[in-house]
Amino acid sequence: MKDWNTADHTIADTEHGTLLFAGDVPLVIADWAFTEDAPDREGRVYASVSGWLVNGGGTGRFDDPYTEPIEAGRARLVRTELRGRRPLTELDVHVDYHSVGQPYPNTWDHRGCQVTVSWMDRRIDAGGHPIPEDEIGRTEWTHPGTGKVFDLTEAYVPAGECFYDDPAHPYFTWRHFDRWSGGVPVLHPFWGDHKTPADDTRLITDGEWVRAADAPKFTERVAASTTADA
Repeated sequence: MKDWNTADHTIADTEHGTLLFAGDVPLVIADWAFTEDAPDREGRVYASVSGWLVNGGGTGRFDDPYTEPIEAGRARLVRTELRGRRPLTELDVHVDYHSVGQPYPNTWDHRGCQVTVSWMDRRIDAGGHPIPEDEIGRTEWTHPGTGKVFDLTEAYVPAGECFYDDPAHPYFTWRHFDRWSGGVPVLHPFWGDHKTPADDTRLITDGEWVRAADAPKFTERVAASTTADA
């Protein structure tokens, strides 16, 4: 990808590609690049394709309800059309947007929004041979020490914390985002209604967790405290 930090960054003359998502939703990106991470300690290789948003509306920010053509977060990729690369088909992926803005006066021919679509591509052993993957995509996990069953589709908060149920005061919840470590689900923090996580991770075995739906609400705690003080 060309360096965007120039006054005349344009994408009209760059390679365009199309990613087709479930529901027959096309995402067109320009000046795209394919990236493959080194295997993690369990041999998982994560890959991604990034490019500049061509056919979208909105800013791409987490809190922008008008981002088009597809929201950030989990999605089903049906097929890719990226020249020179074998088509990818039927993948569960994660979509992330990053808006770098535009210069003033604007000389760009695009809105300045980068898109990254990532997925777990494969799992290999030390010799590079395939290892069957049986964890990515799981929706339930049982703690071997306590027997507690975790629904990996739920949002959690640390035990003892309250949960802000007021949209005007968003709160971090912790959710599984298809990452594992040593057979244990990794949790990522999510801010409010954001569909992609903030930085930081914790294992689900680090401390005790309560479903956000079952945690005491901040407003309830404040009301109880006020009543007690009265």
